[in-house]
Amino acid sequence: RLALLVVVVCSMAEAKSSAAAPPNKAASTYSRASFVPPASPTLTKAGWPSAANHPSRVQKQIVTGYGTELLGRKKNTGSSSTKTAAVPPVTKNGKIQIKMLTSVPNIGQAGDIVFVSSAVFQNQLQRQKKARLISAEEVALIEAEKQKEEAEATQKAIDTKKMMEETMLESVGEECSTDQDICGVALTMKRKAGPEGNLFGGINPKMIMEELANAFPDGSWEGKQVKLTDMKDSDGKDVKNKDIKHTGEYTCVVKLGSDVDVTFILSVVAE
Repeated sequence: RLALLVVVVCSMAEAKSSAAAPPNKAASTYSRASFVPPASPTLTKAGWPSAANHPSRVQKQIVTGYGTELLGRKKNTGSSSTKTAAVPPVTKNGKIQIKMLTSVPNIGQAGDIVFVSSAVFQNQLQRQKKARLISAEEVALIEAEKQKEEAEATQKAIDTKKMMEETMLESVGEECSTDQDICGVALTMKRKAGPEGNLFGGINPKMIMEELANAFPDGSWEGKQVKLTDMKDSDGKDVKNKDIKHTGEYTCVVKLGSDVDVTFILSVVAE
């Protein structure tokens, strides 16, 4: 009986173990996975044509599986390093001062220094590179240079007036009795004319200015301010807005500078 009982217990144990363990089909198909270590980072140099990788900004990079990460340059925190602060724009009545780089209607000409709203500057002028901000120091330098040029132009205008007055005195041979007198002829123009002095073709202000430049090549004849402002015939009649049609002497006034005018005699004779 004892032997029979042992046999029964062993049979029941084998049945339980076979029922609890499922058939191992995967053992014949799959193998145990092994650990794969991640790739270690490698250092490379930035390449072209990325804007951040421009040759002037060569930096090291860490290549990762998600892209490229830039290694920023170390900041120089030494006491010798200084940072140049941006010059604040000059403001007036809520507007900023700028220098025009090109001419823009209703705003200014190239080279002008004007005040505009920040919206106009940022949205229109700066985007199209038609103007730039200008500091108070730059304005002061420009004004100083402008004053120097104006002083030189005024002196040259005075010298031109003196040359013309000397020419008039030489043509007369003696000085005028008063400051108001106009002595002698400063410019003579020859034209074809009829028996009664009528010219074959008129003389306009532009022709007179060109003849003055030829007669006095060292004079000051350039600039918008230099122009013929008055012209009268021997009877005192204003003929500035008309062409000269007859021989005779004409009293002319030419503006040479901001505060310099010269009055002279123009003689128109027949060839």
